[in-house]
Amino acid sequence: MPSDKQRAPINIILLGDPAAGKATQAVYLAKRFKLYDFDMGQELTRLRTTNEGLSSLLKQNYDKGKLTPTKLVREILASTIKKISPIQGILFDGHPKMLGEAKLASRLIKEQKRSAPIVIYLSIPLEETVKRMHNRKGYFDGKFGKRADDSDTALKNRVKYYRVNIAQVVEFFSSRYEYHKISGLGTPAQVRQRFKLLLDKFTQE
Repeated sequence: MPSDKQRAPINIILLGDPAAGKATQAVYLAKRFKLYDFDMGQELTRLRTTNEGLSSLLKQNYDKGKLTPTKLVREILASTIKKISPIQGILFDGHPKMLGEAKLASRLIKEQKRSAPIVIYLSIPLEETVKRMHNRKGYFDGKFGKRADDSDTALKNRVKYYRVNIAQVVEFFSSRYEYHKISGLGTPAQVRQRFKLLLDKFTQE
């Protein structure tokens, strides 16, 4: 008979470098494990279309290339986690990105008595990140504020700034939960196979 721990829904925190392919792998993970796909971008999009007051604020920040206010991000994080049934696992899809948000997510997971999440970081080299970004039209819109005159150096500096912040999140989570790094190089199918090999260890009864 499987133990209670084995029967508990799996929770996954999926982090990674910009353009590493998180969105593609998130579709696979959410479907395979029937997880609630918590994507902050999607949650913000929903609010822009359903909440008139917030819509105006979010649009102003988006148009100016500003980040969403930290307070609002944390409120969305808390309200979303609390409304998800404890019998359904959560996929934290590219989020949290800041240390304060990571601490909040950890506290909420504990309060809900959810099983400890598996933290996975999808990694690609800096040069590959820049290469993929150049191949994605509009990738920076609302994220890094790409300008027409941006050079590779400017892009690298933005990615390095992101990595400084995400490194704090990784350090926090890896000191508390099972942590693994997976290479994002190769085809989506090859990367997906790496996820499968890793997660099979946690899901086999």
